[in-house]
Amino acid sequence: MKNWKRICFVCVTAATLAIGCHSMAFAAGEISVTGSGVVLAKPDTATISLSVEAIGKTSEAAQKETSKTMQKVTDTLLEMGIQKDKIVTTGTFVYPSYQYDDGTGKRTITGYRSTANIQAVTKDIENAGKYIDAALKAGATGTDGVSFSVENESAYYAQALETAVNNAADSAAAIAGAYGKPLGEVKSVTENSRSAYYVESSKRQALSVAENSAADTGEGGTTIQYGDIHVTANISVVYVF
Repeated sequence: MKNWKRICFVCVTAATLAIGCHSMAFAAGEISVTGSGVVLAKPDTATISLSVEAIGKTSEAAQKETSKTMQKVTDTLLEMGIQKDKIVTTGTFVYPSYQYDDGTGKRTITGYRSTANIQAVTKDIENAGKYIDAALKAGATGTDGVSFSVENESAYYAQALETAVNNAADSAAAIAGAYGKPLGEVKSVTENSRSAYYVESSKRQALSVAENSAADTGEGGTTIQYGDIHVTANISVVYVF
């Protein structure tokens, strides 16, 4: 009989502790929220992407012709005011051209095609179209458009981060208020992501277009339109409540 009473006492004590622990966990709860912030920035830098292509009987001849044209394009951009260290070659490729014989099923090399990609960076974003027109006239065979950016992106990101923090705090306060409880201190903060959405121009021209454009006659030219850059910040915050 005594042993049975002792077992009952232990069970009651364990149940009491379990209930107490559950009450303590509820009293010290947590609120997990996310916050995002977006800042619009006016671009101050333009990156112009250009391409040069040439065909030759040998790979060396094709590449030599490409290099010659690239130098003309580079010299033109330098004369227009773009700094030398802001003009870089981002890639060069040489590959054979084939002719297929349906009768024999064989293919023979008929020549070689050489391509090169150039990027030029300038602060003169309003005249990005003029740089493209001049490069095409100097021998560039195409353009992949212009991307716009801001040099001091970190300053805009700091503003977006501050907005994200405030938005997270507002969400947490609203949740705590809905439960009729005060919002406690911040337990942890995680920076989830940062990004800057650059505006890409949709303008693409081939050499044949440039030859027939008004730019060649001095009337008008390529116009590049751009918009604001969206600099975003996203965070996750855990509050005590």
